[in-house]
Amino acid sequence: MKKFTAVLATSLVASSATLIAVPAAHAGDGDSRGRTETVQEGGTLYASYEHMSSRFRPEDVTLKIHEKNRSEVLASVRLVGTDRCPATSDCYEDTFRSEPVTLPAMGAYVIDVVAREGQPDEIVQRSTGFLNYGLNPKLTLSSSHPWVSYDHPAAKVSGSLVAEDPNTHEVKAFAGVAIYYRAREVHGEGWAWTNQKGRFTTTRTYDEYSSTATTTFEYMFDQQYESLSLPFRQQELKFTVDTPAGTVTAPYGSEIPVRGKLTRIADDGTEKPVAKEVRIGTGASTDTTAVSGQDGVLATRYTVKRSGQVRVWPTGSNWFTAPAPHSFTVARPARTSALSNVKGTVDKYRKVTFTGALGVTEGTYPAGTTAQISIDYRPAGGSWTSTGTFDAAYGASFTASSPKKADAGARWRLRVVNAGVDSSGVTLGRTYTRVWNDGVSPEGVRKGSALTAKGGLMRKSGSTWRPYAGQKIRIWFKARAAGSAWKELGSTTTLSDGTFRKKFTAKQDGTWQMRYTDTDASHYADYGSEDYVDVR
Repeated sequence: MKKFTAVLATSLVASSATLIAVPAAHAGDGDSRGRTETVQEGGTLYASYEHMSSRFRPEDVTLKIHEKNRSEVLASVRLVGTDRCPATSDCYEDTFRSEPVTLPAMGAYVIDVVAREGQPDEIVQRSTGFLNYGLNPKLTLSSSHPWVSYDHPAAKVSGSLVAEDPNTHEVKAFAGVAIYYRAREVHGEGWAWTNQKGRFTTTRTYDEYSSTATTTFEYMFDQQYESLSLPFRQQELKFTVDTPAGTVTAPYGSEIPVRGKLTRIADDGTEKPVAKEVRIGTGASTDTTAVSGQDGVLATRYTVKRSGQVRVWPTGSNWFTAPAPHSFTVARPARTSALSNVKGTVDKYRKVTFTGALGVTEGTYPAGTTAQISIDYRPAGGSWTSTGTFDAAYGASFTASSPKKADAGARWRLRVVNAGVDSSGVTLGRTYTRVWNDGVSPEGVRKGSALTAKGGLMRKSGSTWRPYAGQKIRIWFKARAAGSAWKELGSTTTLSDGTFRKKFTAKQDGTWQMRYTDTDASHYADYGSEDYVDVR
């Protein structure tokens, strides 16, 4: 036990700083602090002192014992046996026992080391350890569960400590004392303090990366040592895949459904679903992952990029045994994906939409097979770039729009991702229009007075803006009141110079806006600026 008690005393010195602050005096002189602990022999309690200083000798030492958080000295004892320390030696790391210690009550007390007490060169080392004043302590342990597992990831070890009161010889809870513990296999350690009932609890939480070895929890109090071993129990993981199976023939770039279920054999012996990451691929960097749901169901897709064997398997976890991976074979397809009846349109608000159908030029494909289709864009003089993708099912029609707004006339196309299949490019675009110099006047007006909404409409011709005559302009209004919605109040037509105007009667505060939305198929719509008018 000597090796352990030395470690224990060192730890006590460090931990006791939480109870009593160690003075700064002598802290920087490079001299080591003495270590003290409790020794019981023949029904008597002593303080044990390990000499760690070259600045004074063991015979100079007096041990001062007091309560935690109090400075009043309750016992002052000298060391015995110091005469065996030769004058020619500093007796470094030698251990000496104190005179018998008598204290007013059972409990944990703090030990200070004082050398050359009362002399001008007195040295004080505070909080060098604890004197646990209790006879024949008995430590008992129990755990909340006999093993660690996925169902019980926290190892909760509880203990109790009792001792005989040295004054009354009553056996009772040993409260307020520190118990050192360590988990040997996982290199964890710490301190637990007993409560008023002499009880303590330590908890260590495990995860899927924790060692599967049995953990031995060791608890030590003075010369008392108890341990408790908790095995790490792996649960059986079951993995079934409904589809695909065998040999699958599917176009390159297609996404075939992968469906299955993950379950585990719980601690109570029942089979339960589990959410778990699953890997799909050939074992290369291009493998993909998916996670089963809380119901254990795996519903994902695998993108066909090459022929050969594909594996589906749960990723590693120490919680579970590893089930055999599921595998299927992708046959080398003798066909390609096909896009048919592709049509691209752009509306007056610059939204690009494609319709069409996805199929194959020959052969079959698994039910539910899809492909990812990109909507590509190429400006004049530029290169093709994707504006976004969507999923399309084989054997079905699709409608999809691009998040990118169209311009005056770029090229657009569809592309089956990973398949090298493109639709023909189509030029999509309309002529830009602009509502300009628009507004309502006067800005501040009395209720019932006349207001004039006016402005102009132009359209772009090459790099020049020209008046756009004969077009319908709608005038919209939204009242200031909370929750008000936009309402159309009327309309007017642009003159030969593209200008327009229309009179209204001022009724309430609100915001006005002129909108050109009655376009033909070759022009874009446009909204004017919002103009707030205060009606007094």
